[in-house]
Amino acid sequence: MIKKYREEIDGLRGLAVLGVIFYHAEILIRNTTLFPGGFLGVDIFLVVSGFLITRIISNEYLNNNNFIFKDFYERRFRRLVPALLIVIIFSTLFAYFILLPNQFIYYLKSAFSSIFFFSNFFFHYTGEAYGQSVLTTIPLLHTWSLSLEEQFYIFYPAFLILIFTYGKNRINTFLIIFFLISLGFSLLINKNHGSFNFYMLPSRGWEFILGALLAINEDKKVFNFNISTKSFLSFLGLSFILYSFIFFNNVSHHPGYKTILPVFGTVLIIFNAHAKNYINIILSNRVLKKLGLISYSLYLWHHPIFSFSKIIGLNDQNIFIKISLFLLSVILAYLSFRYIETTFRKKIFSLRNVLVSFSMFASIFFLICFFSIPYQTKNFPTIAKDLYEKTWYTTKQKFVPCFQRTKYFCDFKANTENKNVYLVGDSTMASIQEELRINLLNKKLNFIPMTNAVCDFYKREKSNLKNEMCNKNYEMRKNKILETKSGIIIIHLNHKKKLTKLEVDMFLNEVKNYLKIGYKIIFIYPIPHLEESVSLKIDENLKISKDYLENYLQNYNNYISIEYMKFQNKSKHMFEVLDLINHKNLYSIYPHKIFCNENKCIGHDKNDIFYIDSLHLSKMGSILINKELLKVVNKIYK
Repeated sequence: MIKKYREEIDGLRGLAVLGVIFYHAEILIRNTTLFPGGFLGVDIFLVVSGFLITRIISNEYLNNNNFIFKDFYERRFRRLVPALLIVIIFSTLFAYFILLPNQFIYYLKSAFSSIFFFSNFFFHYTGEAYGQSVLTTIPLLHTWSLSLEEQFYIFYPAFLILIFTYGKNRINTFLIIFFLISLGFSLLINKNHGSFNFYMLPSRGWEFILGALLAINEDKKVFNFNISTKSFLSFLGLSFILYSFIFFNNVSHHPGYKTILPVFGTVLIIFNAHAKNYINIILSNRVLKKLGLISYSLYLWHHPIFSFSKIIGLNDQNIFIKISLFLLSVILAYLSFRYIETTFRKKIFSLRNVLVSFSMFASIFFLICFFSIPYQTKNFPTIAKDLYEKTWYTTKQKFVPCFQRTKYFCDFKANTENKNVYLVGDSTMASIQEELRINLLNKKLNFIPMTNAVCDFYKREKSNLKNEMCNKNYEMRKNKILETKSGIIIIHLNHKKKLTKLEVDMFLNEVKNYLKIGYKIIFIYPIPHLEESVSLKIDENLKISKDYLENYLQNYNNYISIEYMKFQNKSKHMFEVLDLINHKNLYSIYPHKIFCNENKCIGHDKNDIFYIDSLHLSKMGSILINKELLKVVNKIYK
């Protein structure tokens, strides 16, 4: 029996895509984000995909005995690829003129991975955590879900046909087993392997399989509910979804326990379908149904539009701009649905011609993009070419596995006994540790980074939650250092904090004890804190125009900085503390001699950026500090 078209499914897709758009739009009402859990719309899509694909396969195989793998994959290709290509073409044109060179190169890599449906792997292995904070500069981040679906489509038909052929009577059992394995795996890894859990099929498969179970049992009267009960359960399902959209706001550790709520809500709606079910009537309304029909193209278009608007500096808190961007997304989605999706699904062109055209286009497109990189790069001032390459993501963030450890510390061995270098300090020190790691290992020295946000290397007197956390971390770091009884300890204290007399005494006594035992200690004196974010200011000036930024950089007085005397006054206390101790095995690094002259401390020059923001060092800033550190290390280990 050919299964009828279900209007409420399109309504569900319409609701799901609205949730995703609201999430990406970041609409604020009285400082509260509207639909902060809208990202869960993707989970609805996954359940619906599992349901529809299983429905198609079972209908063709069981009812018509006419399932052909080639036809299935051809339909998927025609359904997904042409519209995706169009979006990527237009996005690339914008990216060429708007994105910074390193961003553009990263974009091209993401475009390549998107076209060939492995962007979930790309974003996972490049360390992109999905969330509002990273949406600004990654126009194609949303394609991860398309890649996930396509990977499911590759393996699932063969799996399902195999079960149909050899275990038809046990299909529910097989699906339930795989559901439980996938869900269990997701819940097991979601805290420690959040990125893999979010992006990959093994931890997402249970959502597809739930949809599959619905399709397999669609015509079976598993639960013979009356109309009232079906209506109530559907209402409950919609309530679960809307509650999730409104009150869930943390994309990390997802999918997890909370994800079950909107997924189960979707199941309740699909399972309890009935013509007189008022939730079905709501979801079958014209607006939601139309949005559902164009949901694929709408999903494709909206994210690059919102992303590029943020990149060029549109006032994204202006509600009229957000509405305009949404309407633009709908218009482009409609055009894409009508003239791209519909056209290619009609098989006007043979599969062979479509595949040949796709291969030729993809090859030519990426060749053009590759050879355009040098010309795109020339359009930007030197300091802006790798503005984001020199930022936090190449210093601390790409070194996340060894930052803010709570149980044990990274220990990079160079197979050299008793030649250990310990780095202790807060996030500012985290920004130098990657460069330091490379340099020390090249010199056959062991490196143990022990950096922790807001926690310097001293015991705090006052008792509060933050101080207790830092004191616990301090004891851990101290115990780790004392395991070896020798080595170099690199210490930096944040000069924004003022130590009490007791804290100063305890710190000095600990340092003296290390020196007495035989450790060598390097003090990194206060690193100047600027009054503005360097990368943010440069980016703002770049958005005005490239010429404006170049003119801005020509005037030394424009440099983002802090007056030297102001820095001295702010850091006076910490200088006094560090100056209280003198020892032959105590060495000092003075960052102000690197970044300051007699008038001011600067965050950049004409060509290089030294700070990411106002206090954390960039890659170049890290290199400059490391040069001085290595001089001392070489002196110690002659």
